[in-house]
Amino acid sequence: MNVLFDSPVGALLARPWVDPVGLYGLRRWYLPLSRLWAAANLAGLDVARFRKESGIALPRFWSEARLRRLLARHGRTQARADEIRTAWEADSFDPAAGGDPERLDRARRAAATAHLASRAFFYPLLFPSRPSLARWCIDAPEQVERDLGHVLEHPSALYVAPLAPERVETSRSFVKDGLREYWLRAATPAARLRQRPGSETLYARVVEPVDGTIDTLVFGNGLCVETELMSMDRGPGAQLATTGWRVIEPVSPYHGLRAMPGFYGGEPFFAAGPTSSMDLILGQAIESALVIAWARAQFGGKVALAGVSMTSFVAQVAASHCHLWPPEARPDAAMLISHSGRVEDVTFGGALAEMLGLDRALIAAGWSRESLARLSRAIDPAESPALPPSRIVSVLGETDRWVPYDDGLALARRWRLPEANVFQYWLGHLGMPVQLTRDGAAFRRLRQVMNET
Repeated sequence: MNVLFDSPVGALLARPWVDPVGLYGLRRWYLPLSRLWAAANLAGLDVARFRKESGIALPRFWSEARLRRLLARHGRTQARADEIRTAWEADSFDPAAGGDPERLDRARRAAATAHLASRAFFYPLLFPSRPSLARWCIDAPEQVERDLGHVLEHPSALYVAPLAPERVETSRSFVKDGLREYWLRAATPAARLRQRPGSETLYARVVEPVDGTIDTLVFGNGLCVETELMSMDRGPGAQLATTGWRVIEPVSPYHGLRAMPGFYGGEPFFAAGPTSSMDLILGQAIESALVIAWARAQFGGKVALAGVSMTSFVAQVAASHCHLWPPEARPDAAMLISHSGRVEDVTFGGALAEMLGLDRALIAAGWSRESLARLSRAIDPAESPALPPSRIVSVLGETDRWVPYDDGLALARRWRLPEANVFQYWLGHLGMPVQLTRDGAAFRRLRQVMNET
């Protein structure tokens, strides 16, 4: 993949045209197939339940026998992925286990990739009508007010949680191509995430140079990105590790190893909103504090926190509120990639949210822009950051409408980030990962400001 990104073809991918094409593909194929796939994960061989969960009326051709064969074929990939994942977890975190951790991780990824790819089995069911893009279960405003109204007046209380880095478990490691890889596991310190099925446990992958390094980067992923489930020779963490970083890649709540039953990876972030998005951003920020404290205890040195798209909000709130955490849990620097300003503006002004119908789903459930703004203030960036502006790096795509560029630039200006810390490229949202693979200047700047005294 990196060979592709570094090639002239990669230059074509780091362009504005990618975003509208990607948006069309998501709306037309990927998300409807994902919804059918998630319905099948929940239904097993129960055809009636699958019909109910899919939410579409199928032609007579799709008899119970045909649907059962389809569900059985998909179910075999699901069962295999679950079986290997269970074996991987039992073996990897057992110091006395005798298996090969690299072989087992490779088998886990292969089985998970096959399960993800089984979305394609459901392609014929997209005709003549497609399912909803999401399994909507929007919070009732009055219930949110009862649950959270008292803390919304003093949202800083939401960022305080007990952090116990000594309770973080470390898996057995293996070495490949000059890099050491292993996993972290811990009960999430975020109380609200403990109430989200599937997200009760924090997982993070660590990739580091065998020869060691002093620089650690905690690097979050974007919405619906589940690289820990995919078979790939060298993912983004490994690519950064080859440049000298120790990279810790947290698995975001609702994604991958932390997926919520009955949903596809990332779906609850918007489909169970608005508290689901608040819980992810707040919760992953607190989890990042725990991971940072663990890294400091293990290695010393400096630790940076970076987030792209969805997790740029995580990095923003950490930069805003890290003064509430113990000194050892605060990042030394932060990088915001494809970021914006307020969550409310992304919800009502972002192209991705509009395509998903998130704004319409919220309004139909009784939310107004004003009531959502009150809730989103708990996770919006502060008027000024707790981190010194000189230690915050911003990376923006000038044609990004998924997470609107103008709002991201306005935040960088409001926080008075130095011009040398603001990187702007003539591309959109989907082209940014390609650009950062081709051009490491932003990460070099992050390392420089992190290590400045």
